[in-house]
Amino acid sequence: IAPDGADPQRDDYAQVILKHDLEVAFTHINPQLPHECFEQVVSKLSQAESLDLITNNRAFHRLLLEGVPVEFKQDEEIHNDHAFLVDFEQLTNNRFVAINQFTVSGTKQPRRPDVICFINGLPFAVLELKSPSDENTDIWDAFNQLQTYKDESAICSSSMRRW
Repeated sequence: IAPDGADPQRDDYAQVILKHDLEVAFTHINPQLPHECFEQVVSKLSQAESLDLITNNRAFHRLLLEGVPVEFKQDEEIHNDHAFLVDFEQLTNNRFVAINQFTVSGTKQPRRPDVICFINGLPFAVLELKSPSDENTDIWDAFNQLQTYKDESAICSSSMRRW
């Protein structure tokens, strides 16, 4: 799914949202909204509310539960509504994907988490795996690796601000 891979699903290594999956989910979950609202959703998801990771996690959680505010014109009137990102009522309406070795541009060098779990094209979890046969590696090595991702990687950038 890399930009230069056989089946590219993102424009570059800085992009962490799988836009096509998000667009399919948007259309399916929000049939009442015109398609032009999709760009509003992408824009809102791509803007960090704060430099603080906790604040951004709370903001994303709010968007998950309440929907992303959108505005559109219909019959010469401006309408305000919310676009939902996940269908919590019908889980089969969502696309769940786990991708291994998902390369992301970092501030110092590219980063490659072991597994990233996506729901409807949005990254929800990062898994860092360590070999149980390596006696010199323990849970703290995985923890420290995740801290590195948080501190310097685009995984935590505005395009994926909740990690």
